[in-house]
Parts: sequence; structure tokens; C-alpha cells
Amino acid sequence: MTRDFTADPLRIDVLAAESCRGAILYGLYDLLTSVGSAWSYLTEGTPTPPMTRVRIVARTKEPFRCISGVPVMPDATLEEANDAEIICLPNFRIGMLTPPKEVLGSEIAWVVERHAAGARLATACSGSALLADAGLLDGEEATAHWSMAEVFEKRYPQVAFCPDRTLTFAGEGASIVMSGGMASWQDLALYLIARYIGPEHAAKSARFYCVDPKPDGQRHYAAPMRRLQSEDAVIQECQAWLANAYSEGDAVGRMISRCGLPRRTFDRRFRAATGYSPKDYVQSLRIEEAKQFLEMDVKNVDAISEAVGYSDPRAFRRLFKKMTGLSPAEYRRRFSSRGFLSAR
Repeated sequence: MTRDFTADPLRIDVLAAESCRGAILYGLYDLLTSVGSAWSYLTEGTPTPPMTRVRIVARTKEPFRCISGVPVMPDATLEEANDAEIICLPNFRIGMLTPPKEVLGSEIAWVVERHAAGARLATACSGSALLADAGLLDGEEATAHWSMAEVFEKRYPQVAFCPDRTLTFAGEGASIVMSGGMASWQDLALYLIARYIGPEHAAKSARFYCVDPKPDGQRHYAAPMRRLQSEDAVIQECQAWLANAYSEGDAVGRMISRCGLPRRTFDRRFRAATGYSPKDYVQSLRIEEAKQFLEMDVKNVDAISEAVGYSDPRAFRRLFKKMTGLSPAEYRRRFSSRGFLSAR
């Protein structure tokens, strides 16, 4: 028997705390709340009954302000929220120094309890780290914002972190779905609508909000992350030198000559300090600088290739595509000021 969602709305709770970002919290809330009714209002002039019941759930019902001062007024407490079919976790500000359970222990315990009771879980951006902290992702693939790669590597080595994915799935029957980048909450919401209410409603929501699923992941957004906690002064000095000399020929060999370490010792210490092999680190810096040139739109691709240290423009194009998922020309069209203006 087909469920009538206007008579029996899909029950969704969105978890909130002071460390979440209002844009994702309310983006999920608004898009999921509008399923069916927004499209009928647009095309027929009268909204149909809502197909979802969406609540903001927090530790207490006391109003608070989350990141950037966005006000939040919870609809229910953790103790009251016990009937949701889907629980959504937006991003939460998570760093290397403080495990999530130390600040969000009650919230994590509630998520684990509700999941054990049968609720499906959906996370946006860094929300998946709460599930990893609870052990729900052990032996599974996961995604989050690309900047979370080091957190997952260091804190959750039992989780296979996939920064190139827009969506990843875990748990029995794909009971957990995770989205990656900051704006990928849109992909998450459209997936939930398609899976639990129907693809036709997801398509209508996408058309109403003028959003499209993004199958190409986050690679073209990512920037190399320097590990500031490293105490290896020799490698730090090499990094400082390389920041201005990355385009020089044999940059890795020059770093080895400067520091005087044997090659194998240098390679080992460099990877331990940065998370990259020396070659990959140089390539990451060069590609990131190439991105800046493409965004400024002041050089052609061949000139950019030479400026960042590649004498063979064809090899540069291949490497750029491999590392970002876009060709230099595609990247320029998408991210240069000219591209942004033409898209508007």
C-alpha cells in the first residue's frame, strides 16, 4: 500500500547545537519542510498539506545563537524527540583538539539511541564526525567537508574517508547517508526526498529551489592543508622555503640539499609532518597556485603552466584534471570572476 504523506507526513528531526551553522541547519529545515506544498503553491496557487513534519531538536528548548549569531528556537528537546524516521545532522565545528563527545555527548548518545531504534541518519558537512565518534562508521566509507580529512585520518583511522564523494552510504540497508561539502546539504535533502517520498517530488523541489545534484564531488574546491601541529623544525623550514620556490626545477631535491637529510629520512619525516609525500606536496602547491591564476583570469593556460613550474602544458593539464576533477578551462569557466558574472 502506497503511503499518503499528506495524511501521514514523513517525520524528520534536525539536530541543532551552538556549534552548528545556521545556513545548513535552516537550509535542510526549509527544503525538507516545503516538499509538495511549495511546488503546488507555485503551479496551482494553493499549497497542499505538508508531506513532512520537520522539527529542530536540541538539548533544551531555550533559544540560542549558533555560528555567526544565527538565532535558533528548538521545537523539541532530546528527551521529547523519540519518533523521527530520519534524523539529520548539520555541520558542527569540530577540530583536532576536542573530541565531539566532550561537547556534544548528550547529542551523540541521543543519535545512537534513535538509530538503534530504527531511525535513519543523514549528515551534512562535518556532521558525520559525530557518527564516527560514536563508532557507527567503523569499517565504513564516509565523507564530510574536505577540510575534515586530517581529523578522520588521525582520530578515526578505522573509517575510510572519501573527500571526493558528494554522498556516501553506510550501515545495514544504507541506513546512514552522508554529504560532503558545505552546500551539499542540498544534495542530501534531494536524496532523502527521492528515497523516502519519491523521485518526482525531489525533481519538483530541485526545480523550485533551482538546485541540481552535484556528481563531481569536492576535489575542485579543496586546498592543501598544512598541518600546523608538526614540531619538526627542519620540515617547517622546508615548507617555508617552498612556499615561494615551488615553481623551481627539482624542488624536492633542493629541499633535501637545504636540510642535509638523507633522502629516505627526509621522505619519512616530510610525510609524518605534512601528510604528503614531498612530490605530492609540491604538486598540491603548484595546482593551488594555478587555481589562483585561473580565478584571476589574467594568464592563458600555457602561461600558467610555466608560471607554476611545468614546462609541458599537456602534462600540466592532465595533472590538473586528475587532482581537481576539472580541466583548467572548465575550472576557469566555473570559478573566475568572468564565469561567476556570466552565470548570473
